Amino acid sequence: MARRGMLWGGIIAASVAIAGLAIAAAVADATSPERTVRDYLAALASDDLATAAALAGLDADDLDRLGGMPLGDAGTADVAEVVDVVELGPRTRIVTARFGERGVDVVPVTFELEAAPFGPFTRWVLSEPPLAEVAVAADRHDEVVVNGMPRSAERAGGAVRVVGFIPARLEAGIASPYLDGATVRARFGAASAAGALVVEVAPSPRLQRAVEREVEAFLAECVAQRVLQPAGCPFGIAVPDRLVDPPQWRVSVPPVVSLVPGASAGEWAIEGGVTVRVALRVQRLIDGVIEYRDEAAVAIVRGTVALDDDGATIAIAPPEDEVG
Repeated sequence: MARRGMLWGGIIAASVAIAGLAIAAAVADATSPERTVRDYLAALASDDLATAAALAGLDADDLDRLGGMPLGDAGTADVAEVVDVVELGPRTRIVTARFGERGVDVVPVTFELEAAPFGPFTRWVLSEPPLAEVAVAADRHDEVVVNGMPRSAERAGGAVRVVGFIPARLEAGIASPYLDGATVRARFGAASAAGALVVEVAPSPRLQRAVEREVEAFLAECVAQRVLQPAGCPFGIAVPDRLVDPPQWRVSVPPVVSLVPGASAGEWAIEGGVTVRVALRVQRLIDGVIEYRDEAAVAIVRGTVALDDDGATIAIAPPEDEVG
């Protein structure tokens, strides 16, 4: 019986020792620098920004100072893995990881961690909050959409500054019915985000149609005037003979209208060309003969488009010889 008691005692002691080792190993893994980085990247990948902020060491005062929660990842990150750990000293580690969307933009990222007390164990925390600031602008507009949220600049072409978690993906584009712009992308903390991200915008088909309608309406008013020099219009003729009937104008070739960048950001210039014809009967002063004439004239239409909160303001400029 004594030997059996000793045997059971040894088994229990061994089991306790094994359990203790298992617990120690589990705690060590939970407090390892790799685990801290994995948890942080997993929080980014799942859009759990509250957990990402906590692991980054941000508190309520930090978030107030930043103006709110930093931006998370705009994409669908499916790669979040630790690839290397380097010991810089007894209490400092450098952890290298890969993060991003497979086949799109997986990037390497490096974190520095330092040891902190955690009862009888060591807890590893990020030395600095992994945050980066990026300037984003639309080259001819004052509003951009960053990671799905609209942001306004002080002026057209001006930059807005946004803060995000490293290495979350930033996407910037345009949300305007009058402008088109290809989405630009970068990752916070990456070289691609070192300078300003600029969304290059162009007039949308809707704006083009609106301008064309305005030009067509302007020309319709011009050709309705049965005079040789329609008032406020970019065409007209001079006739040395006597008019028998009022002239009749018509658009013979529809206008071709282009929108080009204006003199200042946020403004677009209208440049259009149209061919008009005028039909008239005149009596020649030299011999009194009455004749019918049908003459063509090429007109240049110019104007401006200004975009603001109320939409697009389209203005057709007066003929050059009337300016001033």
